[in-house]
Amino acid sequence: MATTKIIDLISRAETIVQDKTSVRWPKQEWLNWFNDAVLAVIIARPDASVVNEDFTLDETDSKQSLPNDALRLMTVVRNKASGVPVRQIARHQLDDQLPDWHTKTASTVDHYVYDERDPKHFYVFPRPSAASHVVELIYSTAPAAVTIADFTTDTQTLSLDDSYLNPLLDFMLYRAYSKDAEYAENAQRAAGHLNAFNSLLGIKTQSDTAMAGQAKNP
Repeated sequence: MATTKIIDLISRAETIVQDKTSVRWPKQEWLNWFNDAVLAVIIARPDASVVNEDFTLDETDSKQSLPNDALRLMTVVRNKASGVPVRQIARHQLDDQLPDWHTKTASTVDHYVYDERDPKHFYVFPRPSAASHVVELIYSTAPAAVTIADFTTDTQTLSLDDSYLNPLLDFMLYRAYSKDAEYAENAQRAAGHLNAFNSLLGIKTQSDTAMAGQAKNP
């Protein structure tokens, strides 16, 4: 959950670069870099911004298109009406065992097929035999770019959870120092903050993976 205001994050960045008067780095630039930082985090961690919602399948084809705001599929959870889970399966398994699997229909979907090389689509097997078949879907999405009219009173909070505050800040500082990268010192600072950004996301990934393992093996 995000509780930190974006203008407060910008203020932190200004303190670090010692530009509280916004002379060298205008606040609108900081906001642009914040929006860039959000996208950079999501590229590295698609689970940083996810949507869990009901999704109506296209019963005319096994191929399904994700919602327009989706970046990639995370998982298909279950058939909504029956509660029967939907499990991922490798396409080659179906191709080898049931070459005509794309034409099979049933009242319940058992499996889904997903290929990262085609992130906006997935396939279901068997496809629903009736219209309006709903499954529970989890997918990654990018928050809309933030706009701020008043950098003094605006109350909008971070687009991602507060746990991503430091990576967001480091990416913003990386962009700020890159503005003056012709100076060796600033180029080094930019590189340092980019490395910190990558390191923090890596550390969070390791921590989340460890916690997931503990949850599976209490």
